[in-house]
Formats: sequence, C-alpha cells, structure tokens
Amino acid sequence: MIRAVFLTYLIAVTSMPVTGHAAIAAPLQRLLVLDFEIVDTSNEPVDHRAEHERRLGLIHDTISDDLAARNIYVIVDRAPIRAELDAILQHQFLRSCNGCGLALAQHAGADLVMLGRFNKISTLIGNMHILIKDANTGAIVYTRTFGFRGDTDEAWLHAAKFFVEGFAKTERSAPRAAPSVEQ
Repeated sequence: MIRAVFLTYLIAVTSMPVTGHAAIAAPLQRLLVLDFEIVDTSNEPVDHRAEHERRLGLIHDTISDDLAARNIYVIVDRAPIRAELDAILQHQFLRSCNGCGLALAQHAGADLVMLGRFNKISTLIGNMHILIKDANTGAIVYTRTFGFRGDTDEAWLHAAKFFVEGFAKTERSAPRAAPSVEQ
C-alpha cells in the first residue's frame, strides 16, 4: 500500500509543470567568431587567394549561423570591433597575434572567442582547425582539427557542417556553465 501511494505521489510530482526559478535556463554564452584564416602550402601554380577568401567568409557565416540556429551560442556581431580587427589583420595573423582575439572578444562583449584556420596541403588534402577560448581567462574550451578532401565549396562546407554537428552533440551531453557576470 505504501509503495502504491509513493508511486502515485511520484507520478503526480513529476507530471506537474515546472514553474518559478527552476524553469529558467542558464543564458547562452556569447561567442565571437573571428575571421577564419588559411595556410596554403600546396605550392600550386594557380593563385586561388580570391576563391579562398570567399570560402573563408562562407565557412565563417555557415558555422556562426548553424551554432546560433542550434541554440548553442549567441553569436556576437563583429561590426563594433571591425576596425580594430582589420588593423590587426593588416600586420599579422590572428593565430600569431599573442592573444589579441581575447581582447577583441572582451571589447565585443563575448564570453568566448573562436579562431578558425584552414590548412591547404594540396588540391586534394586539407584540414580545418577550430579553437575556442574563454575570453576572460584565455583557457582553451575546445580545440579540434578535421581533415577533409578537396578544394571546393562543397568540401569546405562539409568540413564546417561536420564540425557543427559533432560540436552540437558534445554540447548537448556536457553540462553548460553559466557565463561569468561581473558586478
């Protein structure tokens, strides 16, 4: 009898709608996705820089849009830091600017910053490296390199979508830390 009463109580409690503070989810962290870069060591005789620059923008937008659409992060607009970012890029790569991405993320109001790099080894072999850091501490939150085949829009987009899909699965299974709040 006690077991039946307890089960009835348990079913009633777990079936009730959640209200109040318990229903409020932690806000999504704000991610600044910086411009993707390319390292081309293929030594091909044809200059593909314009094509690669277009693809880098396509990959940036695809990853940003997909992460936002999946409610993984709030993507921070680069417009407020665009002049500062362009000034840095005139003199050096983001991958070698000694932490300038962290300062850019802080200026943009982001919790995290993503750096992305494509390595073109040959026309057939490439890889994409993704690095996400905590904007306040510089701690690496995520890093991974994905190999892919082909120097086409389709190949690059496949690599970007593969990253987002795998990352989304990882984020769903991992507990989400609330962003730091300074008062």
